[in-house]
Amino acid sequence: MTVSGQVLLAVLGLLGVLGAAGAIFAWRMAVREPEREPRIEVLAGIGGGLITGIAVGVSALFLEQALEESQKYATWRANVEVADSIPGFTPGGRDISGINLSGKSLRDADLKGVNLRKAQLRDTDLRGAELQGAEMQGANLIGANFFEADLTGAHLDGAQLESANFTRAVVNGEEPVFVGATVNSLTCWPADVDTNKLKRELAPRPWVGDFHWGQRLPNCTLWSGDERIG
Repeated sequence: MTVSGQVLLAVLGLLGVLGAAGAIFAWRMAVREPEREPRIEVLAGIGGGLITGIAVGVSALFLEQALEESQKYATWRANVEVADSIPGFTPGGRDISGINLSGKSLRDADLKGVNLRKAQLRDTDLRGAELQGAEMQGANLIGANFFEADLTGAHLDGAQLESANFTRAVVNGEEPVFVGATVNSLTCWPADVDTNKLKRELAPRPWVGDFHWGQRLPNCTLWSGDERIG
């Protein structure tokens, strides 16, 4: 809240106290001295008016604050939408649903637990990103670079992972969920990926040879950081 808002709230609080005091005093006079009815009515009217004014003032103050926050959010969202590179990006509790993040550089982003369901992240650079517990069900992650990203506990059910690069990413431990996700021959997995888990969870396709659910290090030919591997 701004300084002017704090001052206004303090003034409204003081007027509220005065209004309540006036109303209480009028009530006590009505009980003890009913013959003073005109004065009592005046005091009661003043007290009631002050209290009504306080209610209107507080409502206006909170409306102003809501509009201010809405404008700040709209500006922040617009900046995110037009930026090509946002190192260390974090929503900070803001809603990012509907923002197209495809092709952006979001290296070292903090997206822990963020709602990215059906998000557009095609060819997005997520190297070193913190994605623990992120909700990425049905997201478009074609060509996304997860080099050294942490996907502990992330949910990628039904996500599009064709040509995605998981080189050195954390995909074991408290394992992310890949049920129904789709891959192609260029999807690159870490050397320690649990191939049995992938075979169980990924979208059904013919199982050919030792590993046909994409590639696994050191056989990948995608980018690893700033160096090509393979």
